[in-house]
Order: sequence, then C-alpha cells, then structure tokens
Amino acid sequence: MIQPQSNQGVFTMRRKQMIFRWIVVMAGVLTCSLVTQPLYAQQSTGVVIDDKVTKSPSTLEAVTHRGSLRVAVNPDFAPFSYKNEAGKRVGIDIDMATRLANALGVKPEIIVPESFGELIPMLQSGRVDAVMANMSITFERAKSVNFTDPYVDTGISILSNIAGLSRLGIFHPKSSQTFLEEVNAKALGNRLTIAVTEGKAPQQMATELFPQATIMGYPSNAEAAEATLKGDAHLMLHDEIFLKVWLHDNAQRAGIRLRVIDPPVKPDVYGIAVKKGDWEWLQLLNVFVRDLRRNHEIVKSLASYLPGFDKRILSEKAVLRFDAQEMDD
Repeated sequence: MIQPQSNQGVFTMRRKQMIFRWIVVMAGVLTCSLVTQPLYAQQSTGVVIDDKVTKSPSTLEAVTHRGSLRVAVNPDFAPFSYKNEAGKRVGIDIDMATRLANALGVKPEIIVPESFGELIPMLQSGRVDAVMANMSITFERAKSVNFTDPYVDTGISILSNIAGLSRLGIFHPKSSQTFLEEVNAKALGNRLTIAVTEGKAPQQMATELFPQATIMGYPSNAEAAEATLKGDAHLMLHDEIFLKVWLHDNAQRAGIRLRVIDPPVKPDVYGIAVKKGDWEWLQLLNVFVRDLRRNHEIVKSLASYLPGFDKRILSEKAVLRFDAQEMDD
C-alpha cells in the first residue's frame, strides 16, 4: 500500500523545483547578457575589432609610428615663429619643436595656420600633435586643451601711439600703472580705441582693463601693430617681447611715434598645448619643458635671435624683462 506524501515532503520538493527554475532563468539572463553586450562596453577607451579590444594609440605612439612630430606654430610672432630674410620659417618655437623631435628620434613637421585662432581646432581635430605658439595659459583655454608647465615667463604690455594719447591729454606716462590711473582719473575709458590680435589673451584682458573702450580685433600681431602706428588705435595690448621686437625692427618709421609703456600691466606665461586626456604625452612634454628651463635653453635660443638683450636669470624664469635698445649695443 502506497503511503501518501506528507505536507512537509511536498513543500520540500516544490522548493527544490523553484530553485532549479530560478537557476535556469538566471543562466539564460547571463548568457543573453554576454551575447548582446559588446566588449567595448566594459572598456570604452578602446576600439573593437573582431570582438577584441584594441587600445587607442597615444600621441606618443602615433608620433613614433608615423616617424614625424607635427607641431603647429604661430604664423607671425618674432622671435618665436617668423620668416627670415631668406623666407625660411625660424624662431624659438621652431627650435624647440626640432629639439623635441630629435629627442624622440623623429622628423619635425612644422605646420603654420593662416591665423592664431585656428591652432586649438587643429589640435582638437588631431591634425597636429602639439601647439608651440607662445600660447598664454588661460582658464578658458584650459577647458579645451591641456597645457604643459610654462616654458616662457613674460608679460602683457602697452604699445602706445604718442600723438593719439596726447590728444586725449595723456603725455608720456611714467609707468603702466600711472597710465591706468590717469585714464581712470580723467574718465577716458570710453574714448580709447585698443588694437588686439583676435583669439589671443590680450583681447580678453583689454575688456577687463578698459570695459568702456572700443576694442579692435586684427587677424595678426603685425596688423594690430600697424593699426596703432597709423593712429587707428590709441594703443595695442600684447606680449612685451613681441611689442619691443616689432618696435625695434620698425624703428625708422615707428621709433618716434610709438612707445612701449613699462612695466607690463600683467604677468603672462606660455605653455605647450596638447589634446585633452593624453596624460602620458602631457607628462613627457612636462619633463621636456623642465629640462629646457633647467638648462636655460629658451634663454640661449632667445639670445641667438635677439643679440644684446638682458640675459639676467632669476629663479627659474625663462625670460625676464629686456630692453630692445640693448640689441644694437
């Protein structure tokens, strides 16, 4: 005679069946997940080829594989990047790019855009590996690119049109600070016209220093300087080195009409710009920059283009103040 199962036995059997079914369902879910979820979902920094993750090449790897270092430079900024009398592109940034390429065992490829404003887009699009274009390290730019440690310390200065300022009642200010004080005291801000290079740090600085002034943007440094010389602007805001070199090179026609008001109104530093996120490349270039500064290579390069400039070196500053008149001594 068959004995009926107890209630406890039936419950135990049903529980085992439920556990078995749960295991089957979960196995199916896991199987579907492995089949439908691509491998790159677990490692989004790579490229998937035949279900295998291939790491995106770093800039260093790309440079080594290509055999060349593509560096974008400033189209017009003596003594950093300019054409000499023979039409050859020369300058401190060209020397620096060549030195880096040699250290990497590759060829330097110097790329010159039509305007300064093209430099960051060229870097972001991957057309160049680095930008060495005396680019000021600013908060706004740091949102778009990464910067190395500074390789040049300089300052933003004022190139004044002497006659233009005289018509406003400002006569040979003793310093940039006294000039700013006189502009404010005489409420001349809304009468000033200031020349700047489009896309460069002094453009933003001009609006901060002279919020009521008329700001005139020009595609190149030389065009902004020429506008100031012609009297289209009362002054130009730009890097001290460029202003003094440009004034020195154009002394015959500009020497008695223009003047750089010392000292700079604001310190400024230049860094090498690289694409965001490539920390290996950034770290390598930081080491490169530190070696340049430690060995005073930037100062030596500057001296080769500007014989007679003030070679004083304090702390680890790459470039300090210099007097363009000393270049003729």
